[in-house]
Amino acid sequence: MASASAVAAKATFRALLKRDFSSDEAAVSHFRRILDLPFPAPVPRGLSIDPISIAGVPCERVAVRRPEITILHLHGGAFIGGRLRTYRPFAGALAKQLKAEVILPDYRLAPEHRFPAAPEDCLAVYRSLLECGVEADKLAVTGDSAGGNLTLVTLQTARDLGIALPRCGVAISPGADISGRLPSWRENDRRDAMLSYDTIQTMAKIYLRDHPRDDPRASPLHGDFTGLPPLLLTVSDQECLRDDAYAVAAKARSQGVRVEMLTRPDLPHAWPVLNALIGEAREDLRRIGDFIDSLA
Repeated sequence: MASASAVAAKATFRALLKRDFSSDEAAVSHFRRILDLPFPAPVPRGLSIDPISIAGVPCERVAVRRPEITILHLHGGAFIGGRLRTYRPFAGALAKQLKAEVILPDYRLAPEHRFPAAPEDCLAVYRSLLECGVEADKLAVTGDSAGGNLTLVTLQTARDLGIALPRCGVAISPGADISGRLPSWRENDRRDAMLSYDTIQTMAKIYLRDHPRDDPRASPLHGDFTGLPPLLLTVSDQECLRDDAYAVAAKARSQGVRVEMLTRPDLPHAWPVLNALIGEAREDLRRIGDFIDSLA
């Protein structure tokens, strides 16, 4: 049974986010307005928070004084929104647990910036971190929702380009197949507290325009996972994106990748990043940190 904090969070998200939209413009406006609302963002003491630029991409760095590893976290927001400030509790907890610096890129968003602007920015930041001296085995790439998609795309593209791969990847409730073929998009349409079938279709249209949805740079499930580093995937059984995570796990394992799954019933989409709100998120964020640390 979900905790009282999780039940309350789901009710709040359902009231704030779940909508039918009259137009693409209305969808963008609504999501950005909600994602820009003031959000409790306490950060553990002893951390620095600094705006920086990496490869021309504005970023925020949340770090302990002498970081031992680097976490590149790619934020969610359906490719059209996302506010770095809301990720400070998540980034701060990871930084504390792992003695890390967490880099949060403010990658370019649709519809102002056409695909593939977002994956290009994420890859540019990843490549630049390596070129600036971050060792690949002391670097992890994580992301939630749309950022989970971008995490998998970044890993696949880096491998294809012969760029050194990180210690691991963590994809939290990833949107891995924007083609819309997976059953849970419809099966969990009413159960998901944040997303719906129509909302995901709308966001995919805004993000990709007329670009093919089965392009692996847009839908990494359609790409090759061979040679990727260990992956941790998290998903709730009530999510529209439930099958995205399970399909990635099955395909990656079949291609020789070590994959661990962290699943729970009755929790909202991308719950581990909501550690300021949900008790289970704090527990599972520690489990994500343990996974990253175990591969040292």
